Amino acid sequence: IRINIVSSLSEKMAPGETKRSNTARIAGSFLLGTGALLVSHSLTDSVEVGLRENRKTRALAAKPDDNARRNVEHKIGRDDPGIIWLVNQPKCGTGSIQTSIWEALNCELVETNDAPLGEGAMPLSRSFDCPGGRKMYRTHSKKAGSVKRLADQMMKAKGTKPDRCVVITAVRDPRHSIPSLFFELNKEEYCDGSQTKEEVIEAYDKFLLKEKPAKQAETTAEMLRAFGQKDIYGAMERLTERGYAFFDEPEKSGPWGGCELLFLQIDYEESNLNLDAGLDHAIEGVSMMQGKSRERLCPKAADNYHALLNHEITENHINKYSETNPEMRDIIAYYKNQQTAAKSR
Repeated sequence: IRINIVSSLSEKMAPGETKRSNTARIAGSFLLGTGALLVSHSLTDSVEVGLRENRKTRALAAKPDDNARRNVEHKIGRDDPGIIWLVNQPKCGTGSIQTSIWEALNCELVETNDAPLGEGAMPLSRSFDCPGGRKMYRTHSKKAGSVKRLADQMMKAKGTKPDRCVVITAVRDPRHSIPSLFFELNKEEYCDGSQTKEEVIEAYDKFLLKEKPAKQAETTAEMLRAFGQKDIYGAMERLTERGYAFFDEPEKSGPWGGCELLFLQIDYEESNLNLDAGLDHAIEGVSMMQGKSRERLCPKAADNYHALLNHEITENHINKYSETNPEMRDIIAYYKNQQTAAKSR
């Protein structure tokens, strides 16, 4: 396994640049590197701070269920050492969540495992050291348990393994994450908008027939199953009231024993109230940073990107994906039912 040691992510501030603006610039650059893109509006610093505090006040006032209430008592507090595992689907807010935690906890990227995933190899992952005995790991792989077992062994040998452990995974409507993934994989070609809509849609239709789109639910579904949630649709229903939920029933002898799972719905609401509240419940002081939308990153390709979003993922596609990833059908069914319920209100 090849491990690259990565230097600190900090940068010198440009002349006349404030610490806040420098941090925002670094975070923005980091988000581009991770490819996590969430729709956002441009806000001034003062308005952004005000909105964030208002979001958190409103979201924390929401009535929690009994399971969430228990887990709030066991979150990682401001002075608590702990381990944070971000195990998530591509194009479901991974980069934004990672950067939100990295900035709030003042973490530093220290290791990147970039070995290809093969027989006996470790999944692609990143690890971060944070002050106060905290550590964060991030991966897209459903085989994250193998990374955790190795990390636990190393920390136990050094006597540095903290007791508190939070795992974060998220979901986004696959009918949006799939075209987002397609564009991300082809952004160097498509970002300039030089292709016609017909050319982009033709390439997208070919992509939809491949195996990759089916995997847009497998990592999150695997983490839910690891925490005792065999009914994926039922787990999705836990998101209806608040846009996030906690699960604390992992297999005791498995790699996630002793951890709690925070399940986030990335597209629950545009204001991200649920993400602010969920992250703060899990890790005190963390709130969701806004990422740049695809339209802002590739303005000349905005029309083509919208054409992808509006292009139907058919029942035939869903049937094909469900042959190997049945959770895809459950998640899409949940989103369709929520849309129907919203229209009837």
